[in-house]
Amino acid sequence: MLQVLCHRKPRTQLSRGNNNWEQLISNISQPCGDMVIGCRFGAVDYQCERMFQPIITDEGLCCVINMLHPRFMYKHNVPLTLRNWNESKRYRAVDWHAELGYSRNLGSDYYPRSSLGTGESLGMSLMLNVEADAYYCSSSNSIGFKIALHSPNESPNVRETGVLLSPGLETKLRIEPSKMMTELSLRHVHRKYRHCLFQNEGNLSYFAHYTQRNCEMECMSRLLLQRCGCVVFYMPRINGNDTVCSIREAQCVESVRLHTIGHVVESCLDNCLPSCFDLTYQAITYATKISYNDFRHANAHMRNLSQAYVERNIAVVNLYYKDHTFRANKQTEFIGISDFLSNVGGLMGLFLGFSFLSIAECVYFALIRPCRICAQLRQQRAVSALELGRGGGDRATPPVVVPIKRTKVHVSAMMPHQQWQRQRQRQRQRAWQPQQHIYPANWFQAELSQQYNLA
Repeated sequence: MLQVLCHRKPRTQLSRGNNNWEQLISNISQPCGDMVIGCRFGAVDYQCERMFQPIITDEGLCCVINMLHPRFMYKHNVPLTLRNWNESKRYRAVDWHAELGYSRNLGSDYYPRSSLGTGESLGMSLMLNVEADAYYCSSSNSIGFKIALHSPNESPNVRETGVLLSPGLETKLRIEPSKMMTELSLRHVHRKYRHCLFQNEGNLSYFAHYTQRNCEMECMSRLLLQRCGCVVFYMPRINGNDTVCSIREAQCVESVRLHTIGHVVESCLDNCLPSCFDLTYQAITYATKISYNDFRHANAHMRNLSQAYVERNIAVVNLYYKDHTFRANKQTEFIGISDFLSNVGGLMGLFLGFSFLSIAECVYFALIRPCRICAQLRQQRAVSALELGRGGGDRATPPVVVPIKRTKVHVSAMMPHQQWQRQRQRQRQRAWQPQQHIYPANWFQAELSQQYNLA
């Protein structure tokens, strides 16, 4: 089993089964009390054994601090290493989430704890002992430590995101947090378009809190059960009695882990969307060689160690925040209803000279004026039908007497050229007389009045 953990080819056949890998790794790994020999947080020294808890990760046994209590972290099947959680009598375990934050009425002593300030003095300082002489194998090509920064409510990804710490060096990690926030009004938008999930939307089977990392671990665990018939020792055992993979399934496990199977892996991971409220940490590292004399005088419990032992086994790391505040990214609607209306109004005002008075004009010319014209045409048709109906019907129409004007015909004995001159003079007189013009709009009314006059 040790050869399997060290990625070496075993000399004997290893049978498949539900081997107690967690217990084996806990027994052969360095305890947290021997690994972390000095810790200081907020300018106060603490006992490291009470602050750090052992946890099984993809790099073996690791020591975690400021993580959620298992009763808030998991729904069932709590890992074996976390079942004996060292309960602190002083600090009370509380729940925390990036979207909801802490609960109310916390008090003064609780964990996960928040930072007491910025700078190296109020940060966390750790003194680590690698015990190089006790090494049997390493997951990498070097001897030292890996440190991974993660959210308190998610499982750490030490292999892929861990930062190397070398013995004999003092390393400073300047932490820069990054937070993603989302408008609550985006809940009505489908998750396919907003590309994130709120706290109550991601329903996981093993973890109590939804994060993209927790979702991916459950997804990979299901894929391993489907493709290889087993799960890796550090992955969630969703069914509780899942078989742990042996060296014979190593190639299948690597194919699933490196996404070389095909569209099955991609479709599974595509469903693990980021959280709408997420908190991540980026670390900027600086390292320098430890000065033995100064280091020996500053740490009383290190005075019995030789310079060669310190340079080969001891590593110092300081973690701290740079600023009191940090910038957060907030997801909102790209174009809301108010933005859409303002953009449409601006474009109409720019190209059409549109205004509120133009709205009244559009309503008038589009609705009111056509209605009025239709009403006038109906009225005119009714009047015409009434006039035409006077000549028929059951009631007799009285006779109309048209007087005939008699004119006398005078026979003139003038010459033709004299008659032409007189006719020419009459035409000139008619031309000088004022003429009555009838506009097309009043034509129908003039016709009606002329008919009344004839009657």
